[in-house]
This record gives sequence, C-alpha cells and structure tokens, in this order.
Amino acid sequence: MTTPYFDLVDIIRAIQKHRRFIIIVTVVAVILGALFFAVRKKKYKAEAKFLVTNPLYGDRNYLFRNRDTRFIDFFGGDDDLDKVTAFAGSDTVRDRIIRNCQFQEVYKSDINDPKGHAYLMTIFNKNFNIKRTEYKDMEVSYIAYDAQTAANVANMSVKVIEEMYRSYYTNIKQSVEKSITNKVTQLDSSIETLTDTLATMRDKYKIYDIISPSRENVISGEIKGGGGAGYGKAIEEIQNIESIKDQYVTDRARYISELNEFAASTNSSMQFLKPITTAEPPINPNGPGLLLTAVIAALLGFFFSVIYIVLMAYYRMLNTVER
Repeated sequence: MTTPYFDLVDIIRAIQKHRRFIIIVTVVAVILGALFFAVRKKKYKAEAKFLVTNPLYGDRNYLFRNRDTRFIDFFGGDDDLDKVTAFAGSDTVRDRIIRNCQFQEVYKSDINDPKGHAYLMTIFNKNFNIKRTEYKDMEVSYIAYDAQTAANVANMSVKVIEEMYRSYYTNIKQSVEKSITNKVTQLDSSIETLTDTLATMRDKYKIYDIISPSRENVISGEIKGGGGAGYGKAIEEIQNIESIKDQYVTDRARYISELNEFAASTNSSMQFLKPITTAEPPINPNGPGLLLTAVIAALLGFFFSVIYIVLMAYYRMLNTVER
C-alpha cells in the first residue's frame, strides 16, 4: 500500500477550493459572537487600591522612643503584604464582608442557613480577588452583575481587612494592657494596706519623720518620737514597711505610664492600611467588548473551518489510495 502524499500545496489548494465555505462559517461565527454579546448578562468589575503601612510605627517603643532611634520604612515590607493577603483569604474576613454588604439580599439566599451561607461564600470566592503589584501596593477587585454592588464590596473589603489586620496587633497590646491594669489594682490594694499599717504605727509611737531608706535626696537626721519600750524596733519596722511601700508606689507610677503608652498605641485612629484608590461603580462591563468579541469569534470560525476543510481533504485522499 502506497503512502499518500499531502503537503502544503495540497492544503492551500483545499483552502482555495472551499474558501466560500470558510467565509460563510467565519461570518456565521461573527454573527453568533455578536448575538452572544448582546444577550449575555453584563458583569461589572470594581477595583480598590491601598498601601500597607509598617505596623512597627504603631508600637509604643517607636511611638515614644523608649530606645535608640533608628529609621523604619513607612511602608510595609513583603512579610506585611503576605500577612494582609492571608487575612483577606480567611473565612473570618470574608464572612464579615458578605454580612456587611447584605449578600443575603443581593443574591437572595438565607445567610443563616448553612447551605445558603456556603452558597454566598462560593459566590464571593469566585468573584473576589486580591493581588499585589510591583509598586508594593495591593489591589482588591470584585465582579458583580450590578455596578454599585461591585464597588460597595470592593470598598468594604478594604475596610474589613484593615480592621482585622489592625486588631491582630491591638489585641495583643490590649491583653498586655489588661494584665498591667490587674497588676495596678493589686498594687493599689497593697499600698492601701501598707498605708494603714504605717499610719497606725506612727500614731502609736509618735514617729512622723520620713525615715524610708529607699527615698533619694532624703537627709537622715534626728528622729523625734515618744520613746519607750519597743521604740527602736518600731523605727526599723517603719523603715522596712516604708521601703516596700515606696517601691510599690514607684512601680505603680511606671505601670500607669506604660498603660498610657499602650492606650495611645491601640487608638482606633491609627490605620495600618491606607486606601489610595476608592472603588467607583464601573461604567463599562467586564470582559471583551463587541468589537473584540467579534474578532475572537471570527478567528475561531476561520480556524475551525480551515481545520475541517484540511481534514476532509486528507480523508478523501486516503480513500483514493488503493488498499
């Protein structure tokens, strides 16, 4: 059996012979593409851009310069951008976004029902996207059938991500602040107890001089008092108790100062994400326009019609070969 010979010249001849068919298929494909574009339900894509600030600027050590000053970049690094991306991909953030944007009303599904909630989460995950650019800013986008809904979801996403990202740092600081507050409460109770004890002993032995050895710039002099049995021991006990009380008072003042610093570093006015482009309701629908759709349909129609003609020509040549 001889092998059929089918080269480029045969392909060109087959195409020329059936060029009318190819043109008809291409025109039909363009018409179908235009019809598809006309009947297709339009989707709109809204985008919002923001910068990630360096969270170290919100730390009290840099806010109040408790240590040596060193330069810190105002903008967050790659690790900070990765953390923001992780927060944006979490179910906690996405659940809050769909609830704040009233997805149950937009997509007509019961958000309190497990299946309905899963349906809304699927819609959000399908249409939501977050990415970082080469300029170290980040961009969130959402696609919806309604332009205003797309813009609302994109803006709400930036707001919720910022709140969750900031709360990650502020919650740690607030837990430390709570621990210090509890310690201050304990110190208040101890100071009050020691004060009552000292007042009782001073009234009993008539000792009203400052005799605490822990206080600085205090000149020891003659201590006046009632004298009598136990007077010397009373002086020693007052000194011991007074030194402990003074240390408690010093610690309490330092703790209160730290509480004020933590309160300033957890203030809600500090933002860790800075929006630079707010999402607006898009005017043009998402995806290719009418002209591009027609061009794509024409190319597809031309390609498949040519493939069909070439295959049929080769098949007919095979049938002409003797077996």
